[in-house]
Amino acid sequence: MKLTKTSKIGILVVFSLTLLIWGINFLKGRDIFRTEKVFYARYKDVGGLTATTVVTLNGLKIGYVRDIYFAEDLTGDLIVKVALHNNFPLPIGSSAQIASSDLLGSKVVKINLGKSSRLLQPSDTLLSKMDADIMQQVNEQIAPIKAKAERLIENLDSIVASVSNILNIESQKNITESIRQTHQTMENLQNISSNLNDIISGQKRNLTSTISNLSEITGNLKNNSSKLDHIMSNIEVFSDSIKKLELNKTIKHINGSVENLNRLLSKIDTANGSLGLLVNDPELYQNINSSTENLNRLLVDLRQNPKRYVHFAALDFGKKITAIIPSETQFLDNITFKIKLLSSHTPINLTSPIFKGINEVSELKVENEYIYLTAAESSYNKVRIILNKVQDAFPEAVLKYYKSGKEISFKKALKLTKK
Repeated sequence: MKLTKTSKIGILVVFSLTLLIWGINFLKGRDIFRTEKVFYARYKDVGGLTATTVVTLNGLKIGYVRDIYFAEDLTGDLIVKVALHNNFPLPIGSSAQIASSDLLGSKVVKINLGKSSRLLQPSDTLLSKMDADIMQQVNEQIAPIKAKAERLIENLDSIVASVSNILNIESQKNITESIRQTHQTMENLQNISSNLNDIISGQKRNLTSTISNLSEITGNLKNNSSKLDHIMSNIEVFSDSIKKLELNKTIKHINGSVENLNRLLSKIDTANGSLGLLVNDPELYQNINSSTENLNRLLVDLRQNPKRYVHFAALDFGKKITAIIPSETQFLDNITFKIKLLSSHTPINLTSPIFKGINEVSELKVENEYIYLTAAESSYNKVRIILNKVQDAFPEAVLKYYKSGKEISFKKALKLTKK
């Protein structure tokens, strides 16, 4: 089929119109052969934004501004119609930020992605943001500097005025006098320095000797540093020991003891009490001494020859009973014996030398008194032998009787002898 001339002209006109329309849209930033998604953003002021302005996401062009027009509610707000030809999804909460792209003030619309998991749909409204332009930013940076410069100039004016008031004729005279006195002082210092040089030169040999001696002293200290450290450590240990001794409390106790001793000596000196009479009456002392010797001889003879005096005797001195029982007496099997060595109001160490030679000494506390006993014996004859031995060291030692481990009296023990 052959085209007529009219058909050719029509085809050319349609092609030209299509090319023209595509070219116009291309110059506007639109591509009629691409699918676009349209979104809207609302601003109080667009800051000179125009249609065909580039829209970017992280610096990449993804669309353009298709149109800008006033809102229909007559508030004066501007509606910016944004066309995106990139299929990148926009989450809910994404914003369109108008910013400057260069120093000349050219604008660009930056898309800031939201953090929602849901996506915006075409024709939805983006959040709007507006950056300050270059001039506004520069003004914000320069404004503080300008304020500081103005305050500096005001301070300089105040300083100049103060200096003008200070540098009057009288002040100039005072400054001149101060300079003259300073010059004189420097001359005096120079004279003193020359005198010091003369003195040092004259005493140079002595100074050299002194420095040499100091060097020897420091050398000796360095060589004996270990000994000095040992001495200091000993002093530290000694000070710690003194601190732990509680000297104040000890001195107070000593002072109290001295006062008590002084009172005791004063009573003895005035013959108050038995000890005072004994010290101040020699005849009484001699009588007591003689009686003690006779009593000792009697007790020794009584211990060695009991049958010479009595077959059975019991002397009651209050609560304590001293008994002499014939050695042939035999007690029941459940009767045991212990020797009470001594009693004390303060405890005595069982390893004390006073218990030397005595086996298995035990301690019994009765109320506020400590009683020390020998080991239990079932043989009366054996315990009598032990009693005779320990009475030399413990004259007050007495025999104790126990039935099934419980202490009994002397009379009750006698009733439990074997017939």
